[in-house]
Amino acid sequence: MSSAAPATEKYPLCLLSAKLLKSQPLSPEVCLLTLQMEGDSHLEFLAGQAVRVEQELNGKLVPLAYSIASAPGGDNCIELCVKPGRKGSPADHLCALPAGSPVRISRPHGGFVLQQPVASSLFLAAGTGIAPIRSMIHSLVRDNDMRPLCLIFGARDAESLFFHAEFLDLAERHPNFRYVPVLSRPQAGWNGACGYVQHHLDGISCAATRAYLCGPPAMVKGVSRLLGERGWPENLIHYERSGF
Repeated sequence: MSSAAPATEKYPLCLLSAKLLKSQPLSPEVCLLTLQMEGDSHLEFLAGQAVRVEQELNGKLVPLAYSIASAPGGDNCIELCVKPGRKGSPADHLCALPAGSPVRISRPHGGFVLQQPVASSLFLAAGTGIAPIRSMIHSLVRDNDMRPLCLIFGARDAESLFFHAEFLDLAERHPNFRYVPVLSRPQAGWNGACGYVQHHLDGISCAATRAYLCGPPAMVKGVSRLLGERGWPENLIHYERSGF
């Protein structure tokens, strides 16, 4: 998940040095950037947190915020899902950087993180909102958390199902992880779920299940309201808030 970051002067942050290892397309509209920390910079973060990337463009420092798409680990690298947007935009400039380019990032921050475990976890994501959700799921799987996990991931078409093969593989190797990809504009030959994520909540109990939501604001607002109508306790619904 990404957003325009607040002005640097309002929220002074300690910036760390990193370099771009690679930029690869996830779809025609989204790139996956892999950053590695440089020198003595060491990155520790919680699954679901975000960083601010600051770059110089036309003589000005431009900050952008992105959720970390990779799980916490010891390799001192992070992955970010970035929409280049219009030609010449700050995000487009970031995606066009060659491998090896220096990048300045803030220390990870944000409160959209895994909470005290309960009986099970439900993840509802759409678009690049899959980024912090992916980090959370990999963190739980890596820690051998055997509680039931369910991911309902909505996209426009199959090309926009980021990390689809990865989630299929996780579901095959971990019987406690259920993956439901949902397409709003399915192509011919698609045999999976259709519509939107909120159309596929039947059979999921709200009893002792934490729900994590991330995606476009309208999706998060609508799904959060629907969960409340279904009796989901408010303290078990967690979602990404812009402007961190």
